[in-house]
Amino acid sequence: MCGRYSMTFEEVMRLYRKYEQYLRRENFVPRDRYDIRPGTNVLALRNHHERGIELTKLKWGLLPHWSKEPQVKYSTFNARAESVEAKPAFRVPFRRRRCLIPATGWYEWQEAERGNKRKWHMHCRNGAAFSFAGLWDRWEREGQAIETRTIIVGEPNRKLGKIHDRMPVIADPKDYDFWLDPKIDAVPALRELLTPAPDEDIEARVVRNDKRPRDDDASLVEVAEA
Repeated sequence: MCGRYSMTFEEVMRLYRKYEQYLRRENFVPRDRYDIRPGTNVLALRNHHERGIELTKLKWGLLPHWSKEPQVKYSTFNARAESVEAKPAFRVPFRRRRCLIPATGWYEWQEAERGNKRKWHMHCRNGAAFSFAGLWDRWEREGQAIETRTIIVGEPNRKLGKIHDRMPVIADPKDYDFWLDPKIDAVPALRELLTPAPDEDIEARVVRNDKRPRDDDASLVEVAEA
């Protein structure tokens, strides 16, 4: 699954350079993050049906628009690629409310010797930012509005399958406009995009596992000592 990830702001701006004219800076504060967790409000790029393309903050953990309460009793921070178009929580967002979630890497923990866990940081070979394929939704009741999102996860590529049995779906930049377009609801065509990134595009390295999450700085991605 994908439960933690990192994001450096300048790399995100380079990634979304083609959309720069649409990005309203009042929607976010520039900040590098190295320990982004479910439940936090972090950046996502979407094509809003009223406002158009925008980089804005959405809470991680999708709250379906039809929920009676402003919370769900099950985990929604990831959506499985193989069932995303059928699950009640994700079915409508998959057809109408897709987004891109910028990142520079994500973490997975792997069982190691003597009950310890090895912490891995997965990232692009060239260190550049990339986009997770995501979904968003808006919940409204009695004047209260909450906007949330989830990351789609699928089968890993061969290289990362040795570390974990799932990996987030990474959108190809050539598909960004298609994925973001709220007018496109062709499920078969959308499903074709939910494939693992090629082995050669992603690197994985073991990083320090002794840091406190509140540090949230570049030390979290330092290579672990042998």
